[in-house]
Amino acid sequence: MEENQLSQDVETSLQEPAAADNSETEKTKPTQENTVEDKSSDPSPLILGKFKSAEDLTEAYKQLEKLQGNQSSELGALREKVASMNRDNEMFKFFESVFANKDLIQASAKKYPEYFSDPSFKQIYSEAFRAFGADLDVDRLVNLVEGYASARIFAYEKSKSAEAETQKAIGGMKFDKNDKTVSTPVKKSIQQMSSKELDEMLERLI
Repeated sequence: MEENQLSQDVETSLQEPAAADNSETEKTKPTQENTVEDKSSDPSPLILGKFKSAEDLTEAYKQLEKLQGNQSSELGALREKVASMNRDNEMFKFFESVFANKDLIQASAKKYPEYFSDPSFKQIYSEAFRAFGADLDVDRLVNLVEGYASARIFAYEKSKSAEAETQKAIGGMKFDKNDKTVSTPVKKSIQQMSSKELDEMLERLI
């Protein structure tokens, strides 16, 4: 009897902790209701992932336009400053080259005083010296200028001579209308006449 009672007590003591553990597990086991997320409480999605409203997006765009305008102005001013610095640098190099070759320039001026006394030739020489520096052949430059001037003078004189010959030829003509009256010679040169006037003059001559 005592042995049977003892074995029952041992079995009871072994079963009690297991029951306690099961009840504890039941208490700590999360319910399905607790694990379900409440999506209704989520915040509204952001516009482009950054802006809460269309007004915020509009304001950000305005600020961006303003920033771009300021940057464009600053870039334009910077470019102008760089261009001005480049011009100043080129001018400095030119004057530096003139100073370094002043003996050569003075010798050229003494050799062709009639040219260097003319402001137009001085400008031509200045541009040529800026391009060629000490390598400028002043004799060749003078020959080129003389050739160009001679060609222009010849063309002008040829034009004036042709106009004078035309006036002389027209001035010596007389046109009979009806064997009683003589028409007045045409005052215009052939180059100045229109096609109609030339046709009328040819009809009178034929």
